[in-house]
Amino acid sequence: MKRLLPAGFTGTAFILYTALSWVMWTNYISPSWDLGIFTQLAKAYSNLGAPIVDIKGEGYNLLGDHFHPILVLLAPFYRLFPSGFTLLVIQSALFAISAWPLVSLAQERLGRIPAILLGGSYVLSWGLINAVWAQFHEIAFAVPLLSFGLVWWVRDRKVEAAFAIALLVFVKEDLGLTVAAVGLAIWLRERTRDNLTYGVFFAVWGIGWTALSTIIILPALNPQGQWDYTDNLSVVDQLTTGLPEKIATVALLILAAGIIGLRSPLMLIMLPTLAWRFVGNVSYYWGWEFHYSAPLIPIAAIALIEAATGRWRTVAPLIAFLTSAAMLTQTHVDVLWNRDGWEGDASNALEVARSYDTVASDISLLAYLVPHTDTYWLGTLGDVVPDAVAVDWRRLGDAAEWGRQNIGGDWRTVYVDDRWQVVEPVD
Repeated sequence: MKRLLPAGFTGTAFILYTALSWVMWTNYISPSWDLGIFTQLAKAYSNLGAPIVDIKGEGYNLLGDHFHPILVLLAPFYRLFPSGFTLLVIQSALFAISAWPLVSLAQERLGRIPAILLGGSYVLSWGLINAVWAQFHEIAFAVPLLSFGLVWWVRDRKVEAAFAIALLVFVKEDLGLTVAAVGLAIWLRERTRDNLTYGVFFAVWGIGWTALSTIIILPALNPQGQWDYTDNLSVVDQLTTGLPEKIATVALLILAAGIIGLRSPLMLIMLPTLAWRFVGNVSYYWGWEFHYSAPLIPIAAIALIEAATGRWRTVAPLIAFLTSAAMLTQTHVDVLWNRDGWEGDASNALEVARSYDTVASDISLLAYLVPHTDTYWLGTLGDVVPDAVAVDWRRLGDAAEWGRQNIGGDWRTVYVDDRWQVVEPVD
């Protein structure tokens, strides 16, 4: 019976996230080029090759963009089901399974009703639902690693916890700093010699891998011989830029922790992620849209569970739940029942486009073309001349004219409907 509640929330989360992903996939809703990029990476790994992602640029090794070797785990799943939707299902499963240890611990520490409130706040969290909307990113692996790792630590299963937390360095280069922050947080939480030993390990392991990946590995594999995101950080210029949005993000995370979570040193684990986001000069980093807050949501939940005592045992989960419910208006979860303006069907255009060997596209069709063609993004074609261009012409304008202006030569339309267009070079 103790497993019924966490299993229920895990199952509900998987159904919810997969349903939202399915609606997006079948209606060709593509918020960015990322799903296409990671689908191309999975295709390369499944063929036992290096993660060459031509969507980023011809011959681009994606391990020179971000350090995420854990993504090799996508290969067997993609091999069995070669589709971008496979990655969306995997992400839904990773997010969903992260609810299990949190709801289980809440039930154990706070009681059944608070656990239900916390489970609801977590599954409906703006951080996770907006990450589902942003489609697949490597941080999908960070969410369950943080959830299981921190819950295991609180339950004094330190070896399992250390293993899960240590794996974060292979998810993304900045998460090494998060691992180091875990070391500080656990030592402040309970200042024992054992915790100090683990804390030092986490600090050395995390900072070491962040330094190794950003100073040596990423520049070595990057076409420009650099870590591409250095220019996105500007401490002096960004301290006050976008301040209202940054304050709102922090406030939402505090509410996700039921306010009382601030008492827990585990909240310090959020600081590295918030630091690089807030000194970044990309406005998407600052707010609650996209996937950037997803790894912070399990941290908020575990801090709430650990800090809530007395009347806060119910009040804190209620605060978190009401916050998540209110923030649903800041997500696109309503597309599940209201698809006005979102419907789309590119199946006919894709059938034509997939008959070519090399196809360039805007972000709308990248993930759908990757399993069948050598796929490029229009913005990074370089000197590549594709056999065809397939686009949402309402975004791009006439694709034949775009081809003449940006690639050269004459292009003719081989397929067009009220939204999609496929063109090929005349000669």
